[in-house]
Amino acid sequence: MNEVEKLSLLKEQFSNPIATPQSLPAEFFHPRNQLFHVFSNSEWNAATPTSDGPALLETNFAAVALISWNIDFLKPCGGPRMTSALSYLSQTVLPSIPTSQVKIVMLQEMDFADLDIIKSTPWIQESFFVTDIEGMNWKGSPYGTTTLVDVRVKDRVRSIFRVPFRSRFGRDGLFVDLDLGSTSEPKITRLCNVHLESLVADPPVRPSQLESAAKYMRDPSVSAAALAGDCNAIQPFDETLHSDNGLKDVFLELGGNEHDKAGFTWGYQSPKSQREQFEKSRMDKVMICGDLKPVELERIGLGVCVEDEDFRREMEELQVMGEEAWVTDHAGLKAILEL
Repeated sequence: MNEVEKLSLLKEQFSNPIATPQSLPAEFFHPRNQLFHVFSNSEWNAATPTSDGPALLETNFAAVALISWNIDFLKPCGGPRMTSALSYLSQTVLPSIPTSQVKIVMLQEMDFADLDIIKSTPWIQESFFVTDIEGMNWKGSPYGTTTLVDVRVKDRVRSIFRVPFRSRFGRDGLFVDLDLGSTSEPKITRLCNVHLESLVADPPVRPSQLESAAKYMRDPSVSAAALAGDCNAIQPFDETLHSDNGLKDVFLELGGNEHDKAGFTWGYQSPKSQREQFEKSRMDKVMICGDLKPVELERIGLGVCVEDEDFRREMEELQVMGEEAWVTDHAGLKAILEL
């Protein structure tokens, strides 16, 4: 899909009415179970979550290393940008994570070509299973979310499901349930990948979206839960959505201040026209509840550009003079959450 086709689809989404319980059957907003995909025998194979697993985990995990990153699907040269982003993760971010931590990578704004790149990347085939490799769970949207999960816990997957949100853009919450406890004491850790509603809506939509996700995070059967992704936090009410829903904002829990530029994840690598129109902001967040202790949170991906020189020159020619060939307009986040 080229940039013109993407823009055309986005214009269609902007004209869509917001999906609400009043406009759609209640069943539309119920959880939708899905499979996950494991690479074996030189191909990706669909797998079904199980209700039980091995008696003991091969590794006694001490923490979850949670990475979240939005890779802008509208900018040109999507393939080279995605390839460079994955290269950065494999060479710079993931090697710093010890084996005692479960590695999770949540990606937003994936398009079908991005999923093809993910499927063909050797280090992903070897070290992760993937929730989505075809986009069939995006329900007609040209982009969506996918989560890469440490392959060492593939036998501990208890559930994978999506919860549709009230949304003009088909947004939802992608949940992965992992049993990281012992046989005698199972403990479900629920991980939610989100891309909340973009821009300003009247009435606001993001509050109901986070409320919906938080309801499943606080389920009594869940010992711990974490939500991460592009929360599009651009209005004053976004600052309290975590506390309004019984969640903790990891950046604030670790001593950050709401308007501290050290927390901003958007605006540094945006097109000049957007930088002039919108302020820098902390769009991307990690939120938790239950038995998780935040230990560390850092921004990743700032300054990362397309590696291929030919594509870099092409991007710079297509963009405003002086802009870099950044892989995306967002900084990502890496959070260490102690179990």
